[in-house]
Amino acid sequence: MESTASTEDFRVRSAAEKRERMHARLIAATMEAYLQAPAGFHPVIDDVIRVADVSRGTFYKYFDSLDEVRAKIGRSMAGEMLSSYEALFAGIEDYAVRMAAGPLMALARAAMEPRHAAFISRVDFIEFLDGEDPRSVIVKRGLEEGRQRGQVQFESLEAAVDLVVGVSLEGARRILQTGALDGAYIRETATLVMLGLGLSRPEAKAAVTAAWEHLQKVSGRLHWWRPVGGI
Repeated sequence: MESTASTEDFRVRSAAEKRERMHARLIAATMEAYLQAPAGFHPVIDDVIRVADVSRGTFYKYFDSLDEVRAKIGRSMAGEMLSSYEALFAGIEDYAVRMAAGPLMALARAAMEPRHAAFISRVDFIEFLDGEDPRSVIVKRGLEEGRQRGQVQFESLEAAVDLVVGVSLEGARRILQTGALDGAYIRETATLVMLGLGLSRPEAKAAVTAAWEHLQKVSGRLHWWRPVGGI
């Protein structure tokens, strides 16, 4: 009896592991399909199953639609980005430095992981960053606390969030399309965001420099960090 039970447990575990592997394979294929898609176009299911080398029927065993895959990837990416940002910069008391870190992380990752850039630059990523996940308040909270301390200036919190996130996404799109793996471009883009939040240019450059130095110091904790192109 014990042998039969052990065999059954093994089969259940094996089946579960097989499902997990195929699930991950389809998600990876979707991200690769986004990277391969021409600028301005979104991949379709045929693109995903071609990359994954599976049948359409196999795809539908795991997902009802490509929108479901996109939503899963988007939520996962947003959650990971926000968690990493919080873990690496929560201890920094200067809120200007903390705000500069967001665009720096997003743009550095776009340069180092093109598949990530291909996805976030082609979907409504703000929807995932501003969703129901409790971590979605991290950006808003940081901006609001920075304003209360007088370290950043703005009237509309929503406009400030759109500035930070929107410029980051557009920068990621440019990096993806041009292959401009340029640390100077990344730092200047973050500096312009800080100017938009009311800092003077010397203050903005100082905040970006401090955030960049800290990011490089803790980069070993980021699985995607792969220095390229002078970054």
